[in-house]
Amino acid sequence: MNTVSKPQTDGVFESLRPAAGQGRSPQAAPTSDRVDIGNRHDLVSQAQNATAADRAAHIEQLRALVQSGGYQVDAEALSRTIISAALGGF
Repeated sequence: MNTVSKPQTDGVFESLRPAAGQGRSPQAAPTSDRVDIGNRHDLVSQAQNATAADRAAHIEQLRALVQSGGYQVDAEALSRTIISAALGGF
């Protein structure tokens, strides 16, 4: 005779709950921790400008290679990218 018993899960999560009056309340949070994000706009602007400058330099380098005939397309890599994009729905 096979018998199946109910797993004993009653009370398993009770130990994870704080008892009444023991939990942290919003008033218990430290008030001395602060984050100043006043310069956030400046930092984002600097990052965008650096990226734009790097991109422009890279494009100019590619342009010079194409004009001189030194740019060689990797046909295999190009075909894999095209197939991946088509399969990915792009």
